[in-house]
This record gives sequence, structure tokens and C-alpha cells, in this order.
Amino acid sequence: MTRPVRVLYLVADVSRMAGANRSLLELVRSLPPERVQPVVVATGEGPVAQAYRDAGVACTVLRTGDRLNSTDGALLRASALARARIALGELLPFTRQLRRLLREREIDLVHVNDARGAGIVAAAARLAGVPVVGHLRGELRHEGMARWVAENVPARIVAVSEGARLTLSPRARTRAVTVYNGIAETPRTLPIPFLQSLRDRGVRIVCCFATLVPFKGHHHLLEAVALLNRRGWRDRMAVVCIGDITPRGGSYFDWIGRSARRLEVDNVTFAGWHDVPFSFYPYADLCVLPSVSAEVLEMDGERIEVRGSEGFPRTHLEAMRFGVPVVGTRIAGVPEQVEHGVTGFVVEPGDPAALADAMEQLLASPEPARSMGRAG
Repeated sequence: MTRPVRVLYLVADVSRMAGANRSLLELVRSLPPERVQPVVVATGEGPVAQAYRDAGVACTVLRTGDRLNSTDGALLRASALARARIALGELLPFTRQLRRLLREREIDLVHVNDARGAGIVAAAARLAGVPVVGHLRGELRHEGMARWVAENVPARIVAVSEGARLTLSPRARTRAVTVYNGIAETPRTLPIPFLQSLRDRGVRIVCCFATLVPFKGHHHLLEAVALLNRRGWRDRMAVVCIGDITPRGGSYFDWIGRSARRLEVDNVTFAGWHDVPFSFYPYADLCVLPSVSAEVLEMDGERIEVRGSEGFPRTHLEAMRFGVPVVGTRIAGVPEQVEHGVTGFVVEPGDPAALADAMEQLLASPEPARSMGRAG
């Protein structure tokens, strides 16, 4: 009898269970055991490794150094000398451990969840003679060595949307296939008295699920809310933003706070990270995600070049699971998810007026909005 295929799933972002990590956990849990035997390896302890264990999935930790495990892009900005030191001091020991594990566990295939993971496993997989499959979870905006690694280390690439796949080079696209994410897990919810009290008073609730980083477009959402407030929605609408603040997003969050005061927007709440985000959906009248692919942001007199990595936003799928209509932007795989005028609205990125108009259509027409939610 043929044994199951043994696939090593490398988890290189170990700090939080955001969309990509949650989708990977669902994938691993749904694998048919008679066909695939997963071996999950995380590059450090933390919430992600614990989430696998809590779900009944064994997770082995092979530690990398702090610099190699960083997700803030510092490695890409490091000098050639600094990269050489990281390679010798952190990557080489990790490669030895991983190569040994690949051979001992007789691994047939390595799966990586992002470009950084591809770079981390490249040497060990090659030395062990094990092919790599890369998951392209969002638009590939890297250039130089990072792009080369993302496109050339994997023998095959799985893109979460056609929009994401088209950001690959023509040559890499020939080795890529699009497979959409789904929502397999049973939602667990908890009551949120604050939101229930708003609902009891007839206040319409808008939810935005996104990490507070510039490409998620919270600044455009604030501008849209300011427009809606001037149209009379200030006391009839509450916007709740659910998402963590990463170290690189701290200055952006501070600027967002100052922007809210400048725009006199006082009906937006930043709720931070929540381990049970599903709890917010039952209270939402609509969900909005104002992401951008690329723009230049003026922040406190500084011009910041914003590059997005949206792919097939999980929040849209989760909203549809709960029957909540969505407003998204025309980037990456969003037009493949949201049927404009049927399950929600798709507007141009970076256009607060269009965002406000779409939100108002759903806020002002509860029954058509609920019909859109049910169609999702």
C-alpha cells in the first residue's frame, strides 16, 4: 500500500494568527489523512505554534535567529555585510537542522506560505533533494533578490487569486495555478455588549478587519467617514476597526489618530487585535476593506511609497459567511470575490468619495443590504 505524501509546511511568520496563517491552518486541518501526512514546522514559539497545538496539529519548532525571523522587512534593507553575517550565524545552523529533519521524516514536498519562507528553506530543500511549493498569498511587489527567490525557489506556485498570479513575471506564471481560499472552520463567537448597546439604539455598525499598515487604507476610510458624517451619519453610524498594530505600523497609527482629530471624526473605534474576530461579524451591517496596491502617501510632510500585498482578502470571505455585505477595492483578487452590486460593492482604490457612496448605499437601505449579504 502506498504511504501518504509527507508534506512539510513551514510557518515563517510566527507572531500572529493573521489571515495567511489562519488559511494555512485550515488547509492543514482539512487534508485527507489517507493521502497527505502534514509535518508543520514553525521558526519560533509564539501564538501561531500554539494555535496549531490547540487545534490538535503537532508543530515542531526549529528556531531561527531574531533577525532572520523578523517580518518588518529589515533583512531586505540590510547591507551585504549584515546579510552575510545573518547567513552564517542564523541561516546556516537552521539549514542544517531542517535538512536533517527532511531526511529523518522522509519528506516528499516542502510548502512555504510566503516569499521569506522560500528563502529560509531554499538551501535545505535543495541539499535534501526535496521540491518546494510556494503559496502566493498576495500581490508580489518585491523586486531584486526577494522577487527572484519568490519566483525561482518553488518548483510550483499556488496563487490565491488571478489578480495575485498576474503580478508574477510571465515566466513564473507558467508554473503557477490559481486556487481560491475558502472558509472551512466553524465560527466561534462571543458577545460584545458595547456593540449590542449600539445596535439597540439603532446605530448602524461598519467593521473593518485589517492590520494597521498604510496599504490597508485606513486613511481613506477616515476620509470616507468624514464625508458621511457631513451627510448626517455621525450619530447614526459607528465604525469599528479590528486589527493589530505592528512595530512598523506604529507611526502610521499615530498619524491616523491625528488625522481623525483633524477631520473631526469621533465615531471610529480602533479595537486592536482580537483572538476571536468572528465575534464582530454578527453585529456588522457592512464590512469595508479600503486597501490599495500602490500609492504615495503624504504623512506629516514625509512622502511614503506604499506597496500593497493583498491577495484574496479573508475578511470578505468571513463577512459573506455571516451574511454581511462588503465594500472592497478593485485590486488583486477582490473583484474575483465580490460581485459588484450583488454581494457588495467594488470601488476604485484611493477614492474616499466612492468609498463613502458605496457605504452609504448599504447603510441607507437595510433590506437590500441584507439581501446582498445573503447572496455572498
